[in-house]
Amino acid sequence: MASTYSDRLKLELMATGANANTWGTNTNNNLEVLDAFSAGYLAKSVAGSANITLSTANASDTAEASNKVIELTGALTGDIVVFIPAVESNYTFFNNTTGSQTLTIAATGHTANGTQITQGAHTTVYCDGSSDFNVEIASSTDAAALNKGTLPDGRFPATLPAASGANLTSLNASNLGSGTVPDARFPATLPALNGSALTDLNATALASGTVNNARLDTVPTTKGGTGLTSLGTAGQAIVVNSGASALEFGTIEGGGGYNVQFFQNPGTYTPTSGMKNVKVTVLGGGGGGPGASGAGDPGAPGHSHGGAGGGGGGLAIEELSAAQVGASQPVTVGAAGNPGNNGANSSNPGGAGGTSSFGSLLSATGGNAGGHARGQVSGGNGGAGSGGDINITGAAGYGGQNDPQRSGADSLLFGVGGFRNGSSNEGNAGNGFGSGGGGVTHFAGGPAPGNGGGAGAKGLVIVEEFL
Repeated sequence: MASTYSDRLKLELMATGANANTWGTNTNNNLEVLDAFSAGYLAKSVAGSANITLSTANASDTAEASNKVIELTGALTGDIVVFIPAVESNYTFFNNTTGSQTLTIAATGHTANGTQITQGAHTTVYCDGSSDFNVEIASSTDAAALNKGTLPDGRFPATLPAASGANLTSLNASNLGSGTVPDARFPATLPALNGSALTDLNATALASGTVNNARLDTVPTTKGGTGLTSLGTAGQAIVVNSGASALEFGTIEGGGGYNVQFFQNPGTYTPTSGMKNVKVTVLGGGGGGPGASGAGDPGAPGHSHGGAGGGGGGLAIEELSAAQVGASQPVTVGAAGNPGNNGANSSNPGGAGGTSSFGSLLSATGGNAGGHARGQVSGGNGGAGSGGDINITGAAGYGGQNDPQRSGADSLLFGVGGFRNGSSNEGNAGNGFGSGGGGVTHFAGGPAPGNGGGAGAKGLVIVEEFL
Protein backbone atom coordinates (compact mmCIF):
# COMPACT_ATOMS: atom_id res chain seq x y z
CA MET A 1 0.00 0.00 0.00
CA ALA A 2 1.46 3.46 -1.02
CA SER A 3 2.30 6.25 1.42
CA THR A 4 0.06 9.33 1.85
CA TYR A 5 0.98 12.86 3.02
CA SER A 6 -0.34 15.10 5.75
CA ASP A 7 -2.42 18.17 4.74
CA ARG A 8 -0.44 20.76 6.64
CA LEU A 9 3.27 19.93 6.54
CA LYS A 10 3.20 17.30 3.79
CA LEU A 11 4.77 14.68 6.06
CA GLU A 12 4.94 11.19 4.58
CA LEU A 13 2.39 8.87 6.19
CA MET A 14 3.78 5.39 5.48
CA ALA A 15 1.41 2.42 5.15
CA THR A 16 1.92 -0.77 7.14
CA GLY A 17 4.42 -2.99 5.40
CA ALA A 18 5.42 -0.24 2.93
CA ASN A 19 8.86 1.21 2.33
CA ALA A 20 10.80 -1.82 3.43
CA ASN A 21 14.36 -0.99 4.35
CA THR A 22 13.68 2.82 3.80
CA TRP A 23 11.81 3.66 6.96
CA GLY A 24 14.85 5.32 8.45
CA THR A 25 15.36 7.55 5.41
CA ASN A 26 11.69 8.45 5.12
CA THR A 27 11.41 9.10 8.85
CA ASN A 28 14.45 11.40 8.70
CA ASN A 29 12.86 13.31 5.82
CA ASN A 30 9.80 13.89 7.98
CA LEU A 31 12.00 15.11 10.82
CA GLU A 32 13.76 17.52 8.48
CA VAL A 33 10.40 18.93 7.42
CA LEU A 34 9.43 19.37 11.10
CA ASP A 35 12.79 20.99 11.79
CA ALA A 36 12.38 23.45 8.92
CA PHE A 37 8.90 24.44 9.97
CA SER A 38 9.89 24.94 13.55
CA ALA A 39 13.11 26.93 12.93
CA GLY A 40 13.73 27.25 9.19
CA TYR A 41 14.57 30.64 7.56
CA LEU A 42 14.00 31.71 3.96
CA ALA A 43 15.00 34.97 2.23
CA LYS A 44 12.64 35.39 -0.72
CA SER A 45 12.89 38.19 -3.29
CA VAL A 46 9.49 39.51 -4.38
CA ALA A 47 10.77 42.49 -6.37
CA GLY A 48 8.49 43.87 -9.06
CA SER A 49 4.72 43.86 -9.25
CA ALA A 50 3.85 40.16 -9.83
CA ASN A 51 2.12 37.98 -7.22
CA ILE A 52 4.24 35.20 -5.66
CA THR A 53 3.23 31.69 -4.60
CA LEU A 54 5.47 29.93 -2.09
CA SER A 55 6.39 26.48 -3.36
CA THR A 56 5.30 23.25 -1.62
CA ALA A 57 6.38 19.61 -1.98
CA ASN A 58 5.66 16.33 -0.24
CA ALA A 59 8.13 15.40 2.47
CA SER A 60 10.52 18.21 1.41
CA ASP A 61 12.37 20.51 3.77
CA THR A 62 13.57 22.61 0.82
CA ALA A 63 10.10 23.75 -0.27
CA GLU A 64 9.63 27.50 0.37
CA ALA A 65 6.47 26.99 2.39
CA SER A 66 8.27 24.52 4.70
CA ASN A 67 10.15 27.41 6.48
CA LYS A 68 8.95 28.98 9.69
CA VAL A 69 10.47 32.46 9.17
CA ILE A 70 10.29 34.05 5.72
CA GLU A 71 11.97 37.39 4.89
CA LEU A 72 10.49 39.09 1.83
CA THR A 73 12.96 41.39 0.02
CA GLY A 74 13.30 43.54 -3.11
CA ALA A 75 11.90 46.79 -4.48
CA LEU A 76 8.16 46.70 -5.16
CA THR A 77 6.85 48.47 -8.23
CA GLY A 78 3.22 47.51 -7.63
CA ASP A 79 0.90 46.04 -5.02
CA ILE A 80 1.48 42.25 -4.71
CA VAL A 81 0.07 39.18 -2.94
CA VAL A 82 2.27 36.41 -1.50
CA PHE A 83 0.31 33.13 -1.42
CA ILE A 84 0.81 30.47 1.24
CA PRO A 85 -0.72 26.97 1.16
CA ALA A 86 -4.50 26.95 1.82
CA VAL A 87 -4.18 24.76 4.91
CA GLU A 88 -4.22 25.41 8.62
CA SER A 89 -0.76 26.78 9.44
CA ASN A 90 1.22 29.78 10.77
CA TYR A 91 4.34 31.70 9.67
CA THR A 92 6.48 34.63 10.77
CA PHE A 93 6.97 37.13 7.92
CA PHE A 94 9.48 40.02 7.76
CA ASN A 95 8.45 42.62 5.17
CA ASN A 96 11.88 43.98 4.21
CA THR A 97 10.81 45.34 0.82
CA THR A 98 11.19 48.90 -0.43
CA GLY A 99 8.81 51.13 -2.34
CA SER A 100 5.46 52.60 -1.40
CA GLN A 101 3.34 49.62 -2.54
CA THR A 102 1.39 47.19 -0.32
CA LEU A 103 2.21 43.52 0.39
CA THR A 104 -0.59 41.07 1.30
CA ILE A 105 -0.27 37.50 2.65
CA ALA A 106 -3.19 35.29 1.55
CA ALA A 107 -4.04 31.60 1.20
CA THR A 108 -3.83 30.32 -2.34
CA GLY A 109 -7.11 31.04 -4.14
CA HIS A 110 -8.38 33.37 -1.39
CA THR A 111 -6.93 36.80 -2.09
CA ALA A 112 -9.81 38.70 -0.54
CA ASN A 113 -9.21 37.06 2.85
CA GLY A 114 -5.56 38.06 3.19
CA THR A 115 -3.85 40.58 5.46
CA GLN A 116 -1.39 43.37 4.71
CA ILE A 117 2.02 43.51 6.35
CA THR A 118 3.59 46.91 6.85
CA GLN A 119 7.06 47.45 5.40
CA GLY A 120 9.68 46.95 8.08
CA ALA A 121 7.35 44.88 10.28
CA HIS A 122 7.97 41.38 11.75
CA THR A 123 4.52 39.77 11.86
CA THR A 124 3.22 36.29 12.71
CA VAL A 125 0.23 35.26 10.56
CA TYR A 126 -1.95 32.22 10.55
CA CYS A 127 -4.37 30.55 8.15
CA ASP A 128 -7.49 29.25 9.88
CA GLY A 129 -7.89 26.27 7.55
CA SER A 130 -11.65 26.77 7.32
CA SER A 131 -13.64 26.99 4.16
CA ASP A 132 -12.80 30.73 3.80
CA PHE A 133 -9.12 30.21 4.55
CA ASN A 134 -8.70 33.57 6.28
CA VAL A 135 -5.11 34.74 6.78
CA GLU A 136 -4.83 37.04 9.81
CA ILE A 137 -2.20 38.48 12.11
CA ALA A 138 -1.66 35.95 14.85
CA SER A 139 -1.70 38.59 17.61
CA SER A 140 -2.58 42.25 17.84
CA THR A 141 -0.49 44.17 20.28
CA ASP A 142 -2.32 47.02 21.96
CA ALA A 143 -0.19 50.08 22.64
CA ALA A 144 -1.32 49.89 26.25
CA ALA A 145 0.60 46.64 26.63
CA LEU A 146 3.91 48.16 25.52
CA ASN A 147 6.43 49.05 28.20
CA LYS A 148 9.35 49.82 25.87
CA GLY A 149 10.22 50.43 22.23
CA THR A 150 9.10 53.06 19.75
CA LEU A 151 5.81 53.04 17.87
CA PRO A 152 6.22 53.73 14.13
CA ASP A 153 4.45 56.76 12.68
CA GLY A 154 1.99 54.44 10.94
CA ARG A 155 0.53 53.39 14.31
CA PHE A 156 -0.60 56.96 15.08
CA PRO A 157 -3.71 58.65 13.66
CA ALA A 158 -3.20 61.29 11.00
CA THR A 159 -4.20 64.06 13.44
CA LEU A 160 -3.29 63.89 17.12
CA PRO A 161 -5.71 65.39 19.63
CA ALA A 162 -4.84 68.73 21.22
CA ALA A 163 -3.14 68.30 24.57
CA SER A 164 -4.90 70.59 27.04
CA GLY A 165 -4.01 68.99 30.33
CA ALA A 166 -7.71 68.70 31.20
CA ASN A 167 -7.24 65.08 32.27
CA LEU A 168 -4.19 65.70 34.42
CA THR A 169 -4.92 64.95 38.07
CA SER A 170 -1.51 65.54 39.57
CA LEU A 171 0.95 68.19 38.48
CA ASN A 172 3.64 69.99 40.48
CA ALA A 173 3.11 73.74 40.24
CA SER A 174 6.86 74.18 39.70
CA ASN A 175 6.38 72.68 36.22
CA LEU A 176 3.89 75.35 35.14
CA GLY A 177 5.28 77.86 32.64
CA SER A 178 2.03 79.74 32.09
CA GLY A 179 -1.66 79.66 32.88
CA THR A 180 -3.61 80.20 36.09
CA VAL A 181 -3.71 77.81 39.02
CA PRO A 182 -7.34 77.33 40.20
CA ASP A 183 -8.26 78.25 43.75
CA ALA A 184 -8.83 74.59 44.62
CA ARG A 185 -5.10 73.95 44.22
CA PHE A 186 -4.29 76.34 47.05
CA PRO A 187 -4.57 75.49 50.74
CA ALA A 188 -7.49 76.96 52.67
CA THR A 189 -5.17 79.36 54.50
CA LEU A 190 -2.17 80.90 52.79
CA PRO A 191 0.98 81.58 54.79
CA ALA A 192 1.96 85.17 55.53
CA LEU A 193 4.28 86.62 52.91
CA ASN A 194 7.23 88.60 54.30
CA GLY A 195 9.69 88.30 51.44
CA SER A 196 12.38 86.73 53.62
CA ALA A 197 12.97 83.98 51.10
CA LEU A 198 13.25 86.28 48.06
CA THR A 199 16.75 86.33 46.54
CA ASP A 200 16.16 88.42 43.41
CA LEU A 201 13.73 91.32 43.20
CA ASN A 202 13.87 94.46 41.05
CA ALA A 203 13.45 97.54 43.22
CA THR A 204 11.18 99.08 40.55
CA ALA A 205 8.57 96.49 41.49
CA LEU A 206 8.39 97.67 45.14
CA ALA A 207 5.35 99.73 46.01
CA SER A 208 6.12 100.07 49.71
CA GLY A 209 8.50 98.94 52.42
CA THR A 210 12.13 99.69 53.08
CA VAL A 211 15.00 98.55 50.88
CA ASN A 212 17.94 97.08 52.77
CA ASN A 213 21.10 99.22 52.77
CA ALA A 214 23.01 96.42 51.06
CA ARG A 215 20.68 96.82 48.05
CA LEU A 216 21.56 100.52 47.62
CA ASP A 217 24.53 102.24 46.04
CA THR A 218 26.18 105.14 47.85
CA VAL A 219 23.60 107.86 48.35
CA PRO A 220 24.61 111.56 48.53
CA THR A 221 24.26 113.40 51.82
CA THR A 222 21.51 115.59 50.37
CA LYS A 223 19.40 112.46 50.09
CA GLY A 224 20.20 111.14 53.54
CA GLY A 225 23.18 109.03 52.55
CA THR A 226 26.73 108.97 53.76
CA GLY A 227 28.17 110.69 50.72
CA LEU A 228 31.02 109.57 48.51
CA THR A 229 33.62 107.32 50.02
CA SER A 230 36.05 108.04 47.19
CA LEU A 231 36.76 111.05 44.99
CA GLY A 232 38.24 108.98 42.19
CA THR A 233 41.71 109.66 40.92
CA ALA A 234 43.56 112.75 39.71
CA GLY A 235 42.42 114.01 36.34
CA GLN A 236 39.03 112.24 36.47
CA ALA A 237 35.67 113.91 36.11
CA ILE A 238 32.08 112.88 36.66
CA VAL A 239 30.83 111.49 33.34
CA VAL A 240 27.79 109.64 32.03
CA ASN A 241 28.36 105.87 31.91
CA SER A 242 28.39 103.83 28.71
CA GLY A 243 24.75 102.85 29.12
CA ALA A 244 23.68 106.49 29.59
CA SER A 245 21.92 105.39 32.78
CA ALA A 246 24.06 106.85 35.57
CA LEU A 247 26.96 109.12 36.47
CA GLU A 248 30.39 107.77 37.33
CA PHE A 249 34.02 108.86 37.68
CA GLY A 250 35.85 108.69 34.37
CA THR A 251 38.46 110.25 32.14
CA ILE A 252 37.52 112.86 29.56
CA GLU A 253 39.18 112.12 26.27
CA GLY A 254 41.21 114.87 24.63
CA GLY A 255 40.14 116.58 21.41
CA GLY A 256 41.05 115.32 18.00
CA GLY A 257 43.86 116.55 15.76
CA TYR A 258 43.82 119.43 13.30
CA ASN A 259 45.45 119.67 9.89
CA VAL A 260 45.33 122.12 6.97
CA GLN A 261 45.92 121.48 3.28
CA PHE A 262 46.51 124.58 1.07
CA PHE A 263 45.96 124.42 -2.67
CA GLN A 264 47.57 127.28 -4.65
CA ASN A 265 47.52 125.14 -7.77
CA PRO A 266 45.07 122.54 -9.11
CA GLY A 267 45.37 119.08 -7.55
CA THR A 268 43.49 116.35 -5.66
CA TYR A 269 42.44 116.42 -2.04
CA THR A 270 43.02 113.11 -0.24
CA PRO A 271 41.81 113.01 3.40
CA THR A 272 44.35 112.55 6.16
CA SER A 273 43.86 109.31 8.09
CA GLY A 274 41.28 109.78 10.83
CA MET A 275 39.55 112.75 9.21
CA LYS A 276 36.03 113.17 10.57
CA ASN A 277 35.01 116.41 8.89
CA VAL A 278 36.51 119.36 7.00
CA LYS A 279 35.96 123.08 6.56
CA VAL A 280 36.58 124.03 2.92
CA THR A 281 37.24 127.61 1.80
CA VAL A 282 37.17 128.28 -1.97
CA LEU A 283 38.31 131.66 -3.38
CA GLY A 284 38.11 132.61 -7.08
CA GLY A 285 40.86 134.46 -8.96
CA GLY A 286 40.93 138.30 -9.13
CA GLY A 287 40.09 140.12 -12.38
CA GLY A 288 42.81 142.00 -14.32
CA GLY A 289 43.02 145.78 -14.82
CA PRO A 290 42.79 147.08 -18.41
CA GLY A 291 45.53 148.96 -20.30
CA ALA A 292 45.38 152.48 -21.78
CA SER A 293 46.28 153.71 -25.26
CA GLY A 294 49.22 156.13 -25.61
CA ALA A 295 47.77 157.91 -28.64
CA GLY A 296 44.48 158.94 -27.19
CA ASP A 297 41.23 158.33 -28.99
CA PRO A 298 41.61 158.89 -32.74
CA GLY A 299 37.95 159.74 -32.92
CA ALA A 300 38.14 162.22 -30.09
CA PRO A 301 41.50 163.94 -30.06
CA GLY A 302 42.62 165.43 -26.80
CA HIS A 303 40.79 162.91 -24.63
CA SER A 304 42.52 160.75 -22.08
CA HIS A 305 42.10 156.99 -21.83
CA GLY A 306 42.12 154.62 -18.90
CA GLY A 307 40.67 151.63 -17.09
CA ALA A 308 39.09 150.62 -13.78
CA GLY A 309 40.32 148.07 -11.27
CA GLY A 310 39.49 144.35 -11.61
CA GLY A 311 36.90 142.71 -9.33
CA GLY A 312 37.78 140.37 -6.46
CA GLY A 313 37.13 136.63 -6.59
CA GLY A 314 33.98 135.14 -5.05
CA LEU A 315 34.11 133.15 -1.80
CA ALA A 316 32.38 129.94 -0.64
CA ILE A 317 32.81 128.23 2.76
CA GLU A 318 31.33 124.81 3.62
CA GLU A 319 31.69 122.21 6.41
CA LEU A 320 31.61 118.66 5.06
CA SER A 321 31.58 115.23 6.68
CA ALA A 322 34.00 112.44 5.79
CA ALA A 323 31.12 110.63 4.06
CA GLN A 324 30.38 113.66 1.87
CA VAL A 325 34.04 114.06 0.90
CA GLY A 326 34.61 110.40 0.17
CA ALA A 327 37.99 108.95 -0.81
CA SER A 328 39.13 112.11 -2.64
CA GLN A 329 37.99 115.27 -4.40
CA PRO A 330 39.48 117.13 -7.41
CA VAL A 331 40.58 120.70 -6.62
CA THR A 332 40.57 123.56 -9.17
CA VAL A 333 42.34 126.83 -8.40
CA GLY A 334 41.19 129.87 -10.36
CA ALA A 335 43.87 131.56 -12.45
CA ALA A 336 44.73 135.25 -12.09
CA GLY A 337 42.97 137.60 -14.50
CA ASN A 338 45.37 138.78 -17.24
CA PRO A 339 46.23 142.51 -17.35
CA GLY A 340 45.24 144.61 -20.35
CA ASN A 341 48.21 145.69 -22.50
CA ASN A 342 49.04 149.07 -23.88
CA GLY A 343 48.13 149.84 -27.42
CA ALA A 344 47.38 152.31 -30.12
CA ASN A 345 43.70 152.65 -29.22
CA SER A 346 41.31 151.96 -26.40
CA SER A 347 40.83 148.19 -27.00
CA ASN A 348 42.99 147.08 -24.11
CA PRO A 349 40.74 144.93 -21.83
CA GLY A 350 42.02 142.74 -19.06
CA GLY A 351 40.89 139.14 -18.34
CA ALA A 352 38.46 137.76 -15.76
CA GLY A 353 39.80 135.66 -12.90
CA GLY A 354 39.35 131.88 -13.05
CA THR A 355 36.89 129.73 -11.06
CA SER A 356 38.06 127.74 -8.03
CA SER A 357 36.18 124.57 -6.97
CA PHE A 358 36.20 121.62 -4.58
CA GLY A 359 34.86 118.78 -6.68
CA SER A 360 31.19 119.42 -7.44
CA LEU A 361 30.47 120.36 -3.83
CA LEU A 362 31.24 124.07 -3.88
CA SER A 363 32.86 126.69 -6.16
CA ALA A 364 33.66 130.41 -6.50
CA THR A 365 33.92 132.29 -9.79
CA GLY A 366 36.66 134.83 -10.48
CA GLY A 367 36.26 138.61 -10.54
CA ASN A 368 35.59 140.40 -13.82
CA ALA A 369 38.12 142.64 -15.56
CA GLY A 370 37.85 146.41 -15.03
CA GLY A 371 36.19 148.56 -17.69
CA HIS A 372 38.26 150.60 -20.21
CA ALA A 373 37.46 153.57 -22.41
CA ARG A 374 37.76 157.33 -22.46
CA GLY A 375 35.79 159.09 -19.80
CA GLN A 376 34.45 157.52 -16.61
CA VAL A 377 34.48 153.67 -16.52
CA SER A 378 33.29 151.18 -13.87
CA GLY A 379 35.36 148.70 -11.92
CA GLY A 380 34.99 144.98 -12.62
CA ASN A 381 32.28 143.07 -10.70
CA GLY A 382 33.32 140.55 -8.11
CA GLY A 383 32.92 136.79 -8.55
CA ALA A 384 30.25 134.73 -6.73
CA GLY A 385 30.46 131.76 -4.35
CA SER A 386 28.04 128.79 -4.56
CA GLY A 387 27.40 125.50 -2.78
CA GLY A 388 28.69 126.64 0.62
CA ASP A 389 27.14 127.30 3.97
CA ILE A 390 28.53 130.81 3.37
CA ASN A 391 28.50 132.22 -0.21
CA ILE A 392 29.90 135.76 -0.74
CA THR A 393 30.21 137.92 -3.84
CA GLY A 394 33.63 139.49 -4.29
CA ALA A 395 34.14 143.26 -4.09
CA ALA A 396 34.00 145.29 -7.28
CA GLY A 397 37.07 147.15 -8.53
CA TYR A 398 37.25 150.93 -8.25
CA GLY A 399 36.25 153.14 -11.18
CA GLY A 400 38.67 154.43 -13.78
CA GLN A 401 40.08 157.65 -15.37
CA ASN A 402 38.36 160.57 -13.63
CA ASP A 403 37.94 158.48 -10.45
CA PRO A 404 41.12 159.02 -8.46
CA GLN A 405 41.10 155.41 -7.17
CA ARG A 406 41.31 153.07 -10.16
CA SER A 407 42.42 150.35 -7.76
CA GLY A 408 41.63 146.67 -8.06
CA ALA A 409 39.18 145.12 -5.57
CA ASP A 410 40.52 143.85 -2.28
CA SER A 411 40.25 140.13 -1.65
CA LEU A 412 37.58 139.27 0.90
CA LEU A 413 40.07 137.53 3.19
CA PHE A 414 43.52 137.34 1.73
CA GLY A 415 44.91 140.49 0.13
CA VAL A 416 44.67 144.02 -1.22
CA GLY A 417 43.83 144.94 -4.79
CA GLY A 418 46.45 146.52 -7.03
CA PHE A 419 46.69 150.35 -6.80
CA ARG A 420 46.34 152.58 -9.83
CA ASN A 421 49.22 154.60 -11.10
CA GLY A 422 49.31 157.98 -12.71
CA SER A 423 49.86 158.66 -16.36
CA SER A 424 52.77 156.93 -18.01
CA ASN A 425 52.97 154.20 -15.33
CA GLU A 426 51.83 150.57 -15.43
CA GLY A 427 48.95 149.47 -13.17
CA ASN A 428 49.90 147.43 -10.06
CA ALA A 429 49.06 143.74 -9.78
CA GLY A 430 46.69 142.48 -7.08
CA ASN A 431 48.49 141.95 -3.78
CA GLY A 432 47.17 138.74 -2.24
CA PHE A 433 44.98 135.77 -3.29
CA GLY A 434 41.80 136.61 -5.17
CA SER A 435 42.40 140.40 -5.35
CA GLY A 436 41.85 142.46 -8.52
CA GLY A 437 44.51 144.19 -10.62
CA GLY A 438 44.83 147.99 -10.62
CA GLY A 439 43.63 150.16 -13.47
CA VAL A 440 45.62 152.82 -15.29
CA THR A 441 45.10 156.24 -16.94
CA HIS A 442 46.97 157.67 -19.91
CA PHE A 443 46.36 161.34 -20.45
CA ALA A 444 45.97 162.89 -23.85
CA GLY A 445 49.29 163.84 -25.30
CA GLY A 446 51.17 161.40 -23.12
CA PRO A 447 54.00 159.32 -24.51
CA ALA A 448 53.36 156.27 -26.65
CA PRO A 449 52.75 153.40 -26.51
CA GLY A 450 50.56 153.86 -23.42
CA ASN A 451 50.36 151.81 -20.19
CA GLY A 452 49.35 148.25 -19.28
CA GLY A 453 46.95 147.37 -16.45
CA GLY A 454 47.72 145.34 -13.33
CA ALA A 455 47.22 141.57 -13.24
CA GLY A 456 44.70 140.00 -10.83
CA ALA A 457 45.81 137.50 -8.16
CA LYS A 458 45.08 133.78 -8.48
CA GLY A 459 42.54 132.03 -6.29
CA LEU A 460 43.03 129.65 -3.38
CA VAL A 461 41.48 126.52 -1.85
CA ILE A 462 41.97 125.74 1.86
CA VAL A 463 40.89 122.44 3.45
CA GLU A 464 40.91 122.44 7.26
CA GLU A 465 40.75 118.88 8.60
CA PHE A 466 39.36 117.90 12.00
CA LEU A 467 40.67 114.48 13.01
